[in-house]
Amino acid sequence: MKILLFGSGAREHALYDAILKSPLVKKEDIYFAQTGVFANGNIIDFEDYYNLAKKAHELGIELLIVGPEAPLVDGICDIFLSFGIKTIGANKYWAQLESSKSFAKEFMSKFDIKTAEYFVLDDYLQVDNILSKFEKPPVIKADGLAQGKGVYLPKTFDEARQIAKEFLEGKFGKSSKKIILEKRLYGRELSVFSFWDGKTLLSFPPACDFKKLLDDDMGDNTGGMGSAFPCVLSDFEEKEVDGYLLKLEKALKDSKANFCGVIYSGLMMCNDGLYVLEYNMRFGDPEIQSVLNNFSGDILDVFFKMVGGKLDEVEFKFSDEPSYCVVLASEGYPVSPKKGCEIFNLDIAEKLSVSVLFAGVKKIREKYYTDGGRVLSLVKSGKNALRDIYKAAQEIKFDGKIYRKDIKLR
Repeated sequence: MKILLFGSGAREHALYDAILKSPLVKKEDIYFAQTGVFANGNIIDFEDYYNLAKKAHELGIELLIVGPEAPLVDGICDIFLSFGIKTIGANKYWAQLESSKSFAKEFMSKFDIKTAEYFVLDDYLQVDNILSKFEKPPVIKADGLAQGKGVYLPKTFDEARQIAKEFLEGKFGKSSKKIILEKRLYGRELSVFSFWDGKTLLSFPPACDFKKLLDDDMGDNTGGMGSAFPCVLSDFEEKEVDGYLLKLEKALKDSKANFCGVIYSGLMMCNDGLYVLEYNMRFGDPEIQSVLNNFSGDILDVFFKMVGGKLDEVEFKFSDEPSYCVVLASEGYPVSPKKGCEIFNLDIAEKLSVSVLFAGVKKIREKYYTDGGRVLSLVKSGKNALRDIYKAAQEIKFDGKIYRKDIKLR
């Protein structure tokens, strides 16, 4: 069995480690489409997705697993399927649930899935009229992909006007030429990963994500600075989550959603029930790092059941201990992270049985250097996991290191 893993970050490193545990594949039969530090050999160079699919077909690869969002949006799965290669990832049409906030909002409205009141606009002249409809400054979102940075929570209406202007003038290129203004919700955020095979939806329990850069949920919004799994839910919260997932499954069935992949539901538990904040069409980073570390099944077997339309035969199993992920980021993240700083003392993590997952890292002659915003994910499960993770976080050194010190179950 040969498989191709697309992506080079900590999410893909976590997937790779999980796949290696499966007896269904040998290490030498795992191929990579991007050169993450964790990818040892079997890297396929490619000019475009068609060229990559052609090479994968010639190598006898039977399954493509896509980590990041951009290839999904660009239609990589459609191309691989045309070569007869099965895929874990949404086709181009359904990737719009992530790539277009307005598409996702229309989907939720059509199927009566609770989401915040919203307005869509593409002209700054509309801003004042729409802002007048809100009692408090609304959340402002770029309609398209912005690498987890396209959501702003202005404190005043004047700030909202300025942000809307910057977005519509192209702060995130084409992605912010259309924007969403939506009512701000208050409550507890939850992250749920659901697997879909075209007829069955099966979900992991909720995880907790920490989006803000600094402790106590202060600072800029980021792609995520840490995660904890599983969240402890009240009876009311559990009922709300179960009810939402049944509604999502029905919506996908009624839509005849013809893809095999993962749906991430970003949720907020409010006093009056559960609301959907956003959809991603892949595993979220850093939540999946803590979730997979707690997963006691065979993830590759799950993927093969999915592409065979047999997800209804799967039962997810997890260890009893909680699992945590703490992200070490680089100074300047998320706007302009510092790069090129040597990373020291990675061996400390191994001594503490803490897994180190590489993200924004470059390896040069056996030395490691920062090469992005989120540099490393430190992951461990168990009673003393957080103590050991934070010990490793303290001892691992690179210039400008940033990390949150308040990651916990919540």
